[in-house]
Parts: sequence; structure tokens; C-alpha cells
Amino acid sequence: KGMSCATCGLYKTALTPKMEPYGDFRKKIMVIGESPVHDDDEKGKPFHSKGGRLLQRKFKQLGIDLFKDCVCLNAVNCRATDKKGADRAPTDTELGCCRSKVLTAIKRYQPQVVILLGGTPTTSLVAHRWKGGSSGITLWRGWAIPDRKYNAWVCPVFHPVYVERQEDNGVIDLIWERDLKQAFSRIGKPFPYSTNEEDHIIITEDIESVVEEMSGSPFIAFDIETTGLKPYNKALHKTVSISFCNDVNKAYVLPFPTKRKQFNALKKLLEDPKVGKIAANMKYEDTWLNILHGIHVRSWRFDTMQAAHILDNRPGITGLKFQSYVQFGVLGYDDDVAPYLKSADSYGVNRIMELAETKEGFRKLLLYNGIDSLMTYRLAIPQMEALRI
Repeated sequence: KGMSCATCGLYKTALTPKMEPYGDFRKKIMVIGESPVHDDDEKGKPFHSKGGRLLQRKFKQLGIDLFKDCVCLNAVNCRATDKKGADRAPTDTELGCCRSKVLTAIKRYQPQVVILLGGTPTTSLVAHRWKGGSSGITLWRGWAIPDRKYNAWVCPVFHPVYVERQEDNGVIDLIWERDLKQAFSRIGKPFPYSTNEEDHIIITEDIESVVEEMSGSPFIAFDIETTGLKPYNKALHKTVSISFCNDVNKAYVLPFPTKRKQFNALKKLLEDPKVGKIAANMKYEDTWLNILHGIHVRSWRFDTMQAAHILDNRPGITGLKFQSYVQFGVLGYDDDVAPYLKSADSYGVNRIMELAETKEGFRKLLLYNGIDSLMTYRLAIPQMEALRI
């Protein structure tokens, strides 16, 4: 709100204010940099500086002409300078003022691939939407995100100036090249999934039918929603709901059974050694079901959180919400529920029962629980393939 060119003011000192996107866009690639530097500002076109020339060479080496095959612009469209007139990084306010122009360009060009050069454009288009903490380029580089908001593969990579400064470190150039190759490989490639996940969640109370369907599966993903993080105070805690998935397009969710017959059916499924079990952080499900309900889950098959760490040991990337976004473009499905899942400490009670008190609130909780299982199952399949399991 109130973010505009007048708020920013960079246009007042730029030689080429509000620099327009440049390039023929033959291969539907959009390249977004930080902000114009001195040479760009003089020539009136992005990526004509020393760093831009390095970018041109690297693209050419990989079979892409930067200005014929791409359209090029910056996260901030006017040159940012300090008091001495030297180039500087744009501020968050300047980014915010120019974001609408970048979004307008994406809508106008409808790129298949968007390459984000460094932390600034990544913050502008991706990281500011992520509520999970760190937003640095080291967290985001290397992912080819099927971003549903932009309807494009969004690919953060190192900025060419950073690569240039690391010229004695050949590893950085190798990483940069690999990330760019991955981005280019997404041209013409459809998204893995594109429909609303809520449409794939079946809310039911028929535990017997769900158990019967799951019992014939070689492996199933499941997830529980509970009143806290640790279940050791049995007088305080309860398991509120449970969900199951054995199909990339369908998951079941139901209130956790309290009647003996239904509970026994659930226990039989979870203790069945012929049905492999998958979870995102299996320790959580295993501990809660064991401590609170005396269910000893058998045949744990796979843990997507552990697999994410094995495949990529960067901190901050193993959680299901992060992986759901970078792998499948699913972002924010926990927005309505997350505030209710927080507790004062690991042993305390959260506010989940407040959410479950109303019909609409309980429905939101169940949908969230179901999507957790759906995303866990979808994630496990490519992870198992990558790990050859």
C-alpha cells in the first residue's frame, strides 16, 4: 500500500528511469536481475555491464542467446546509487515499490521460465512470500519451482557478479552452470501438478472403508494433527485427526477414532507389517501413537524429511511446507491453521481445539491434515526414485 515510483524516487537520478524489459523472448525465458548499474543506465538496457557480459557468455555456452531468446529486466527498474553516485544494492522499500512493475511484466510476457539472478530478485518474487525464515540466495538457488502464482518455472541462481568475484573458486561456477542448465531444461515442461489440492481431499468418518483401501497398498503416507509437540502429559494431550494417502490424486482424512471398533481397525492397519508407512518426520507420528494410544507402527518405509536432508544438506529445506513449494509450487496451505498449532513450549498445549470447535474451523483443520498426507506421498515418490529405493 502506498508503494510507488514517487515513494521510491530513484527515477529522479537515473539516466534511464523505469527501464523497460529488453530482449526478443524467442524461448520464453525471463531473466530478472537486481537493478541497473552504471553501464546499463547509460546504454538504457539491462545486463550490459561487466557482469552482464559474463552472463551473456555463460548463456551462449549453454546454447541460449541472452537477448534473442530471453527478455531481461531487473527487480528494481532504476539505477540505485549511494551519496557518492556509486552503484548500491536496492533497499526493501525500493523492491516493494517496483514489485508491481515486475509482476506486470510477468503477466504481459507469460514466460515459461523465470531466472532470478541473486538474492534481490529472489526476495522480491519468492522469499517475501515464504514465512519459514531465511530468505538468502543460498536457501533458494538450485530449485526449479513450478510456481503457480506466476505460472512459470521460477529458478533462483547466483548473480553473475558474485560468480565473477569467486573466480578462484571453480565450484561456484560449476554450481551456477548446473543451476542454469536445470532452468533451461524446464522450457516446455509441464508442471507436475496444477489443480487445487483441496479438491483431492476426501473427508470421511468411515475408518473401516479407508483401512480396507489402504490395506492393499505396498506403502501409504499418513499424518496426524495433535494438541502439541510432545505427548508425554497424557492428561493434557489428544490426537485430533489422522489422514492417509496411497495415490498422488487422493487422500483421506477423518477425526481420530474414539470408538473401540474403529480404533482397532486403525491399529490393525498401522501395525500391519505388509503395508509400508511413510511420514514427514516419522518420529513425531511414531511417538504420539505409541505414547498416547499404544499403537506400535510397523514397517516404516520412508521419511521425506530425512530423505530431503540426504539429497540436499542445506539447512532450512527439509520441512514438508518448503518442499511442497519448491517441488510442486504449493504454498500457504497452512495459513489458516498454523497460528493454532503453536504452543508456549514443547510440552504445552496448542490452540488446535479452538479451531476444531466450529464446523468451518474443523473442516479447515481436516483439509490441512489431508493435504499434509497428499504432499508427503507425492514428495516420497521422486525422493525414493532419486535414492533408488
